[in-house]
Amino acid sequence: MESGSGSSNFSFLGSCKYKEDLYMISIFNDFSLMELFLNLGRKCEEIAPQNVILQYLAPHQNMYVTLNEDDDVRIMTHLYTSMRLTIINMRAVKKDDMGSHNLERFETEEETQTSNDDHLEVGLVRNSIDVWNHCIRGEGQIFKDAAEFRKCAKNYAVATKRSFLYKKNDNKKVILVCSTSNCSWRIYASRHKADKLFGIRKCNLIHTCGDDNLRSRGHPKADAAWVSNIVMDRLRGEPSYRPCMMLKDIHRDYGVELNYNKVWKGKELAMHDIHGVEEGAYDRLRWYCSAIKETNPGSFVECEIDHCSNNFKRLFIYFNACATGFINGCRPLVFLDGTHIKNKYKGCILVAVAKDANDDLFKLAYSVVDAENDDNWGWFCFQLKSALLSHRFIGFHEFTFFSDRHPGIIKAIQLVFPVSHHAYCLRHLVDNFVKQVMRSYPLHNKKYWSSVFKKAAYALSRQEFQEHINNIIRSMPLAKDFIVSSCPESWANACFLGNRWGVMNNNIAESWNNWVKTAQFLPIVPMVDHIRIQIMDMMHRRREATMGMVKRLSPSKENALAKTYAESRSLKLLKACGWSFEVVDGDKSFAVDLSVMTCSCRAWQEKGDDRTKKKRGCIDKKVYSI
Repeated sequence: MESGSGSSNFSFLGSCKYKEDLYMISIFNDFSLMELFLNLGRKCEEIAPQNVILQYLAPHQNMYVTLNEDDDVRIMTHLYTSMRLTIINMRAVKKDDMGSHNLERFETEEETQTSNDDHLEVGLVRNSIDVWNHCIRGEGQIFKDAAEFRKCAKNYAVATKRSFLYKKNDNKKVILVCSTSNCSWRIYASRHKADKLFGIRKCNLIHTCGDDNLRSRGHPKADAAWVSNIVMDRLRGEPSYRPCMMLKDIHRDYGVELNYNKVWKGKELAMHDIHGVEEGAYDRLRWYCSAIKETNPGSFVECEIDHCSNNFKRLFIYFNACATGFINGCRPLVFLDGTHIKNKYKGCILVAVAKDANDDLFKLAYSVVDAENDDNWGWFCFQLKSALLSHRFIGFHEFTFFSDRHPGIIKAIQLVFPVSHHAYCLRHLVDNFVKQVMRSYPLHNKKYWSSVFKKAAYALSRQEFQEHINNIIRSMPLAKDFIVSSCPESWANACFLGNRWGVMNNNIAESWNNWVKTAQFLPIVPMVDHIRIQIMDMMHRRREATMGMVKRLSPSKENALAKTYAESRSLKLLKACGWSFEVVDGDKSFAVDLSVMTCSCRAWQEKGDDRTKKKRGCIDKKVYSI
């Protein structure tokens, strides 16, 4: 491949990995093996024939081929030319490290990212100024098509701080000239009739316009399409990558300052290329729902369309695996919450989650709706009940729902689950107490009175609860209306009729909101499928973890039992009869009946008070010794 006047005459850019470093060199099409070693030796003295063996990556084969002689180098360059690749990926391996491996060919340790559609660079150096400085090299250089050439030309212009104009621009022929008049810089690229390959036919890469680099902080070729190519790889794994961060990263990495609108358009283009046109995503929901039912038997899926406008309204998904895990392995405690969707069309994700045997987040069901309102929460709860009934679950009288007191949730539970219990999140309630009551008393200590309010919530007897409430009302009379209207029977242990299992806050639902943070930015079909993959991965990892468990209880419960046993050693145990005991804690004594699992202090019934845990730990160890 001979080069034209004023152009560099090497055919490839070599990327050679040695130890933890990566070395970039120019590789001529007529290189010998010794010349290859000499060029690499200038970068790193350890890369010498007596120390290492050079290998190149065979495209699309996930295999390395060893270079033993000059003919191997010629085969390498011919192979990369025929595959229309411009960067040769190599590695240098110490001879001492080769061992008994076949030196001619063996599988790579890292999967190659090279492909026909992605041949400019691999790994972390793909989008870098150093690579772009050499992405346009001269006559004979081959590209996938005209679009790939134009992409390279833009990157080359950004790296060299020059610009160009299109004298001819179509899918068969592209002619570039320098944006400065009377400059001889010029590239003529076209598709060859014989082999149908698009490449540079003639060029002059020497600028005669002098040192006339761009003086502006931006660049005329750094348009929205250029931004899209820059951020696409990161957006695949991080949809929450925001335009404001893109602005900073592009300026830091490429020295180009752009306005927010251009970067936002670039992100939109990249998201369309990755996930398709967002407007059409809702049309694919019918297919997606059918696919879930077909591939996940027993799952409950409901997609509702507005019959008047034929637009998407809401979606409910309840996987069979989640139903089986909840019914067989979780307490009847369900946390409800919603989080906003942050894609173009907005909306909300409504969710029902639970706690597994290790007190970790367990996903039960989720829904995508247009807004978090009363109607959608009612529809969500109705679908949840229908899904549970489809798995023959009937124990709704044992259910305790947890929420942040959203009006839609309160109405939905009263309507759909009238025999179930509804507990309010204490943390949200305390926040409302501070905002609605204590702002009228600016001289009061917020931290102290918040702690008094929490003591009232945790109190196990009506007497203790009323003492703390009276203390608050005496100091802040306006608090009485707030406390009465907040329904203490839904947040105070002494008044709650159901079983809270010692849970006072809705933190587990907040964990869900953080868990789906990435999915919130995706179009609807990729979003719900991203959540499905997360659930599947979570279940797989926990299944693998349980395979190594040898104790009867989950790790968190084993740790809690050991801790409470140590704390119970100061208690005194007196046996009454059968499974009835009296436990003495200092100057107080309590009656414990193991046959019905009750304690006169009521803490055991709440499943969360440390005092009862101590008593139970003392009793359990005594019983084991009988």
